[in-house]
Amino acid sequence: MGASNGSEPSLGMLVAQATEDVQSLVRNQIELTKLELSQSVKKAAGSSVLLIGAGTLGFLGFIFLLVTAAYGLIQLGLAPWLAFLIVALFLFIVAAVLALVGKKRLSGLKGPERSVAALDETRTVIASHLHLTQGEPAVQGHTAR
Repeated sequence: MGASNGSEPSLGMLVAQATEDVQSLVRNQIELTKLELSQSVKKAAGSSVLLIGAGTLGFLGFIFLLVTAAYGLIQLGLAPWLAFLIVALFLFIVAAVLALVGKKRLSGLKGPERSVAALDETRTVIASHLHLTQGEPAVQGHTAR
């Protein structure tokens, strides 16, 4: 082991600092992932509301079909079957539009892209540092093994 003067950190200090830095980096990346996932969950919840609305209107379309048979179209002079068909088709079209809008919003959700990019960058940096230090002195007076 080489003698170290007071201005150079010891190998143990360097390892401890590197360990602390890696732990901090991992904690920060976990927090970033949690934040991104919570944002995605919020968007998914908003899209779910539209899909629930579509399901509700679809169900109401069926019920309205029965109620309309008794009242609406007889008043207009249409045949009862035609009146039911018109109301039911209108409500099912509205339900389809809501379902398509909800599906489009859900398909736009993305995963934790920033976290994945940060992890890739960290992996690249660590790999390049490991590659550079192989066979070269890690600390003056010490060799990497």
